[in-house]
Amino acid sequence: MILKIAIKLSLVFSTFLILGCDVLKNDDINSICENSPKLCADFHQIGDCRFKRTTVIRARYYDKIEPTALHQRQLLTELDEYESCLELTLFMEFTRNKERKQQRLDNYLATQALIQRKIKESKQSEDPLLAYYLWTHYQDIQARNKFLAVATKDDVSDPRILFKLANLYAKNDPQEALNQYYKGLHLSKSLDDIPTSTFAMIMTLFYQNKNFEDAYVWALISKEQDQLDEYPINLDLILKKVTLERLN
Repeated sequence: MILKIAIKLSLVFSTFLILGCDVLKNDDINSICENSPKLCADFHQIGDCRFKRTTVIRARYYDKIEPTALHQRQLLTELDEYESCLELTLFMEFTRNKERKQQRLDNYLATQALIQRKIKESKQSEDPLLAYYLWTHYQDIQARNKFLAVATKDDVSDPRILFKLANLYAKNDPQEALNQYYKGLHLSKSLDDIPTSTFAMIMTLFYQNKNFEDAYVWALISKEQDQLDEYPINLDLILKKVTLERLN
């Protein structure tokens, strides 16, 4: 069994071509705020969610110098996370600094206003990945139709679109989901092109279909790629299922 699994693993990884590192961008936060103060001025520099404030400002900077659908999507993602972080702090009290509560609220309201403005701007985009984001995060039906109109075409070659389409099929059509995942993997030129969740999703589909040996193969791949353990997997449980499957 171990030899068979090793062969499967080698076949899977042989389809991946790892590219070189990206060129680093000059995005020092102090330089950004000094050269483009408007990108920083509406967010008070307080201790709450300080790291997320930095990532929002950097995302705003990228969106300003290169206003692509990718940067719009990244900015909305950072704003969503910043809003969620701030929301958890709104009811905290500071006896020594009464201004901090108002500053926190100012940041929260500024974040919400910027989110709404970027959503309005993003609706004009024809980018299917941005449409997918607007649909799944803000229940935008028009964006849903825009994404599906592109994603369901036979000539789709963008693995990012195929992976998202596969996620939609996963619940109601597992086999079609696997077809889209495999197609996306085949078209990927780097492991960086593949969302970490992809391997866990494929593992789950095989597990749910009681194909435990293939589930174990994909569980190993998922563990290898998921260094942050975002998708915890019980390898021992799956291996026991494989053993029982082989005995039966």
